[in-house]
Amino acid sequence: MNFITFEELGECIYTNISKVPRNVDLIVGIPRSGTLAANLLALYLNLPFTDIDTLIRKGELRSGSTRKCQNWIKSVAEAEHILVVDDSISSGKAMKEARRKIKEAGITNYVSFLAIYALGVSRNLVDIYFKICEQPRMFEWNYMHHWALEYVCMDIDGVLCEDPSVYQNDDGKNYYDFLINAIPKIIPTQKVGKLVSCRLEKYRKETEEWLSHHNVIYDELYLLPANSAKERRDNFEQAKFKADIYKKSNCVLFIESNYEQAVKICEYSGKQVFSVSNKKLINPDNLIDHIKIIHNDFRITLKRTIKKILGKINYVK
Repeated sequence: MNFITFEELGECIYTNISKVPRNVDLIVGIPRSGTLAANLLALYLNLPFTDIDTLIRKGELRSGSTRKCQNWIKSVAEAEHILVVDDSISSGKAMKEARRKIKEAGITNYVSFLAIYALGVSRNLVDIYFKICEQPRMFEWNYMHHWALEYVCMDIDGVLCEDPSVYQNDDGKNYYDFLINAIPKIIPTQKVGKLVSCRLEKYRKETEEWLSHHNVIYDELYLLPANSAKERRDNFEQAKFKADIYKKSNCVLFIESNYEQAVKICEYSGKQVFSVSNKKLINPDNLIDHIKIIHNDFRITLKRTIKKILGKINYVK
């Protein structure tokens, strides 16, 4: 799975910005994802930006005043070179629709078409593309609404809903209330292959009811086979439990809430993992780098803790 993060999108736009013709004076985004990429590009180049519908209506170009230049065009009619942008191109359907709308609107300005990510077979459908990214591919800005979720393992707490607080996580009444009333985060609109959580198996009924209430569709739900939170802490390594399920499955991505667990899941499974907590994609090729980051963070935290303890001892003396 070619999973593209927001960070990678920004980097791709920045490193390929020289491909944009210097005489472009208006950047237009194709809703919805295309407006994200187009806006970033317009911000980098300090050019006016609008969406395709405003373009065909020949509406007023609006902007803030902070970075506005005196030589900016004030209307679509003034544009000498319009650049229409989408985040990706596959079949070319969205680009073809944009071309049709522009033609039917009678826009005679010079128009170029750009896709940030293209397939090898679709790159000729645009005038400019920034990078080849083949299928299967998934973008961070729409991964919860992608057909490929059927081939994804997904954590629950911290992904579909907020994590329980220390107060709520008592394996008792407070935790039960959390399970019933957990606050949703991003709810997928496509079927998820496997939900894999370290919630205890004894909370399956409450978990299933919450998922049903929030219209989360999935094939399988895996919960940790422990009788208590203490047993989970003493006898189970949570990352290994998740990794074992992931490794044996046909899934191509694990979406995990916790960065440290994400790194371990990748290490144990040999497959890529997306960490929701810090928006990082961990795969076997960059695993060592992420392990070093975690070890370094641990050393820094340990030093700070020791320093704090020694400070308190000296204060008492």
